[in-house]
Amino acid sequence: MSATMTFVPKEEQSAPILGIAQSMQDQPETGFSLLCPNGAKLPLPEPLVKMLLAAARALNSKHAVTIVVRSAWLTTQEAADMMGYSRQVVVDLIKKEKLKATKLDGTTHRRIKLSDLMAFIDQEDKQREEAMARLVEHTEEFGGYELPAQTMKVIAKECKDK
Repeated sequence: MSATMTFVPKEEQSAPILGIAQSMQDQPETGFSLLCPNGAKLPLPEPLVKMLLAAARALNSKHAVTIVVRSAWLTTQEAADMMGYSRQVVVDLIKKEKLKATKLDGTTHRRIKLSDLMAFIDQEDKQREEAMARLVEHTEEFGGYELPAQTMKVIAKECKDK
């Protein structure tokens, strides 16, 4: 099951959205409740509070918000779409055992558990951030991108001679 819902902010909704975004801004993400029209007060779980806060901030900034409802199991194409990769890259990641997947009985079709895909994406993001930090550190060790004046003169002369 995959469905989407998009919410576009309307001008007359700006003030209430701003009020909600501001009141939620500096609060802990636990302890929120939903007050129902019948007077029932229901506790909101942390993931729902995070989603509401993110949506309120986006709508307050005049951005639309799209919620995508996904199945717990994804096709290789759905996983590829989520990662911005081609389907073949996802298949290759599965073959290299970098991404967990399950083959459907009697077929060549694979399914990827959404939680496994999210863990893989988080791991890749962390590795990318670590690599960038090492690159920045390495660049700073060598004086950044600025080269000494003498080196620049040598490079300029070599370019001129060519």
